[in-house]
Amino acid sequence: MKKFFFVAFLVIFLVVTASARLVYWHTQEEESRQQVIAQIMESFEIETGIKVEVVAIEENAMFSRLAAAAAAGTLPDVIEAGAETILGLGADGLLDTAIPTRFISNAGDFYTGATRFVITPAGNEYFAIPYHGWVQGIWYRKDWFDAAGLEAPTTWESIMTAAKYFHKPQDGMYGIVLGKSNDAYAEQVFTIFALSNGARIFDKDGNVIINSPQMKEVLQYYKDLGAYSAPGHTYWKQARELYLAGKTPMFFYSTYVMDDLALAEIQTTIISEFDPNMVKNTEFAPFMSNSRSSSFGQVISLAVTKTSQNKLDVLKFLDFMFKPENYIKYIHMAPGGMLPTRSSIAESEAFMNDPKGIYKSYGAEKIKSIIYGLENIEKFGYVEGRVFPEMGKISGAFTIGNGIVMMFDNNATPDEVLTFWRDDIRKLIGR
Repeated sequence: MKKFFFVAFLVIFLVVTASARLVYWHTQEEESRQQVIAQIMESFEIETGIKVEVVAIEENAMFSRLAAAAAAGTLPDVIEAGAETILGLGADGLLDTAIPTRFISNAGDFYTGATRFVITPAGNEYFAIPYHGWVQGIWYRKDWFDAAGLEAPTTWESIMTAAKYFHKPQDGMYGIVLGKSNDAYAEQVFTIFALSNGARIFDKDGNVIINSPQMKEVLQYYKDLGAYSAPGHTYWKQARELYLAGKTPMFFYSTYVMDDLALAEIQTTIISEFDPNMVKNTEFAPFMSNSRSSSFGQVISLAVTKTSQNKLDVLKFLDFMFKPENYIKYIHMAPGGMLPTRSSIAESEAFMNDPKGIYKSYGAEKIKSIIYGLENIEKFGYVEGRVFPEMGKISGAFTIGNGIVMMFDNNATPDEVLTFWRDDIRKLIGR
């Protein structure tokens, strides 16, 4: 009898022990970030008794790894990934929507721009909970703009006006730095212009609509603006260097550049002398407007798989990850690169107090303006709650960048570029 009791107790103990374990996949591969995550997971285990198996996966490999795990029936409980991955998994019916929907509703302070990236096509539920994000826009010398009486570069008109005003190549000064190479940077910069004019590659049904009048208008504007840009196949590195060196008043970059502008130890690896007034004199235009307003960026979210057998433990995990002290510790791993998706955190003193003092150097109002860009984030491959993974093939082939190079190197017309884009996309995705 005693033996039976012991065996029964052992079975129950093992079942309980086995259930008190979660598997969490994320894309934070940097060793310093993994150390912070390990500390947070250790605190979670101490507080709840729940063990977490943490797996770091290279961002570009996440979707294929998840597809393999789904086929093998070994999906993790929680996934931290970008919008394309989340929406792809959601479209395949692999994600729990009840937990994220309830969590977002109960919190009541998530930025709408961030939740828009994880909303279901029906519009009444969410595939995941937005955790952090970044925004790309125009960083500009506000002191120069003010002295010239120019408006902030947030519209096509104000951008062109400023670029013409400041462009003095004979003095080594360029009005703006555009992406003019066949790379991801050129696609990102061009995307902001395109979406601000309502020009897309796909419609909501997946039809390719790249050769539209709106896209032709964008190409013509981009070509005209290129006359006031730094010469050559300019990309992110040159854009950052020219701005820090005082040779352009405007450049496109994500919020990951914030430490380059603020910290002497980073800035002096790019230019010879640190400018302590760079942050004070720099403003960020977090959106662009023409026929509509738009921003470019990314939202990283926490998703729960349908196959998870540990939903109660998952709820505890999510509550823990969003506790202000844990959430802030997490997003302080990359100040600027990881912006909070909740207004209560963005407006808190604890968030502003990052270990390197980056946010303090910008000030609360400027940080609030930067984070506001999350409200307008859009991408070519995401249309009205649907994700089109074919965009990955288009980006991987640098189709957009190749067309831009044709326009500047060979003086191709917008119509010629549109024809090239349409033919190339047809070859890449078969429609």
